[in-house]
Amino acid sequence: MFSLIDSHIHLDAPELAGTGTDLLPPARLSGIDKFIIPGVRVSGWRGMLALAQQQPGVFAAPGLHPVFAEQWSAAAERQLRELSSEPQVVAIGEIGLDAVAGPPLAEQEQVLREQLQIALDAGLPVLLHNRKATGRLLDILRELDIGRQLGGIWHGFSGSLSLAQQLVQLGFKIGVGPILLCETARKLPQAVVELPAAALVLETDLPDMAEQPETLVAVAQKVAELRGWSLEETARITTENARQVFGF
Repeated sequence: MFSLIDSHIHLDAPELAGTGTDLLPPARLSGIDKFIIPGVRVSGWRGMLALAQQQPGVFAAPGLHPVFAEQWSAAAERQLRELSSEPQVVAIGEIGLDAVAGPPLAEQEQVLREQLQIALDAGLPVLLHNRKATGRLLDILRELDIGRQLGGIWHGFSGSLSLAQQLVQLGFKIGVGPILLCETARKLPQAVVELPAAALVLETDLPDMAEQPETLVAVAQKVAELRGWSLEETARITTENARQVFGF
């Protein structure tokens, strides 16, 4: 039986109304045995940690999504620093820049920089969110040398092969999710085919991009088809890549 890791799944999303853990048993039966919950709002951090402490194979990546950057405060910074030392916390995320929603980019950037410093101090990788702010986010990552120091994942990738190659050179993995299953997807399939095998990790971004965790298996099957791999080989490669990022 193959073993998959979902590197980005919001099991604590408000839309699930507390039923996220109900999704785990069938997911495990389908071959998914590890799940990384990214942070979104400050108010969700304690709950996601509790979920990770209670459920085997579930890990937390607390952080403040750029859309909610106005929630950042001295108290939030202290809390995130405290959480970064918890054994079930394996990354800081989902952090980044969003030019479509949220506060002004200057405010988002300041919050991002402070969270990146926490990640640097804790030695934790980062889960990156980007929407229409690619150039600025790349500049910050280069300036601080985040990828080479910490590693991380560019979540929900849908960009060009050239961008993906830049990210890999900077030390990041590429988060491949349900966008790959869309018939209209053109850039992502090319990146999946052309990138080094060591660059690919899998995600569902449930509930935003998937209704059930088992969609991860469909994503893995599509990667296998594009690369000419077996499903078992795809699982082995992407699982090892995720383990490298998260350190378990």
